Amino acid sequence: MELLLIHQNHPGQFRDLTPALERRGHRVLGLGATPRAGVPRLHYDWQAPVLPAGLADPLLEANLRRAARVQERCLQLREQGYRPDAVIGHSGWGELLYLRDIWPEAVLIAYPELYATPLLLGYGFDADLGEPSHALRAQWRRGNLMGLAAVADADACVVPTRFARDTFPPHLRSRFQVLHEGIALPAPASGPISLRLEGGPTLTKGDPVITVASRNLEPLRGFRSVLRALPAVLAARQDARAVIVGGTDSGYGAPSSHPDGHKGELLALLGHQLPLDRVHFLPPLPHRELLALFHISAAHVHLTYPYALSWSVLEAMACGALVVGSDNPPLDEVIQHGHNGLLVPFNDPDRLAEVLLAVLADPPAFAAMAEAGRATVAARYEVNRAAEAFEALILSLRLLP
Repeated sequence: MELLLIHQNHPGQFRDLTPALERRGHRVLGLGATPRAGVPRLHYDWQAPVLPAGLADPLLEANLRRAARVQERCLQLREQGYRPDAVIGHSGWGELLYLRDIWPEAVLIAYPELYATPLLLGYGFDADLGEPSHALRAQWRRGNLMGLAAVADADACVVPTRFARDTFPPHLRSRFQVLHEGIALPAPASGPISLRLEGGPTLTKGDPVITVASRNLEPLRGFRSVLRALPAVLAARQDARAVIVGGTDSGYGAPSSHPDGHKGELLALLGHQLPLDRVHFLPPLPHRELLALFHISAAHVHLTYPYALSWSVLEAMACGALVVGSDNPPLDEVIQHGHNGLLVPFNDPDRLAEVLLAVLADPPAFAAMAEAGRATVAARYEVNRAAEAFEALILSLRLLP
């Protein structure tokens, strides 16, 4: 089949799915905003627009303009004779808004990801947050408009978790397929794996290393709870180290008032309690190095608000790391406590510290649990299985009258 995959930051969620579909014999065309070095794809012209003052919602206006740019590019493709059998696209930025009219015969599958609600950003979940303002609630309502338009037009909508589906209003959920886009399983280690920290030690499998990895070090991904737990762990285990990987932007949630972001804010509060020679903050790593870190990890901590399921937690499990996650959606769809990982309350640093010390005290006792985590990812989230499921969904929709 001819498949068109659209994402403003292509490949985005389709990074591993694209080559898997190609291995199944399909021709996949990617479309994203502006060229990216090393990423084979088409692009539509896009620069962040300079918008007039006084708009009710500048982001909504920007998304409408993005939709127009995608419309122009896809009309060019149609004029050149391109006729996709199916279009799959992330709908959060408006890119799918006009595509039904351009290729009415193509199967249109939207990836709306999430329906914005206060819970997603921690309201009613994170004890450190108060009530959202009415202005913020109104902003979320407007932010959902593009996703809702895609739900109305698409032949089907795909989301990676049941939790993501259930963020949408109940009367819309029958439109959704719960289908994770899949990850490529890391190749088995051919020998001992090590990772040298710049200016620090070389870490190897068997070292008491606690790992954390997130796109950004932010409350939404549990950064506060992790730093509050570490002083007790590192005081009790003088040989243990924590390796924390992530950027310092504000991330998905609200920014910090500290000039150095959430990391600076937390270190100002807790840095005096931490042995900073054994807490290693690293910027986002090249993918190969991140996988090496997961292979080495004795315990990988992944705490999150009820939000999108991070690939990093699946990749850590696939590398054989024992995941200690937060006992809430969407992680509780992946991790069964005591079977393929461990779950702790998001807002309980003392409990997190207790569990981490138990894991570091007796790693062999948790080896079978880590192996069960690896098997879970292979059985449910492996990308070739996902490609087969996407193919079956497209074919079933093509057969409908």
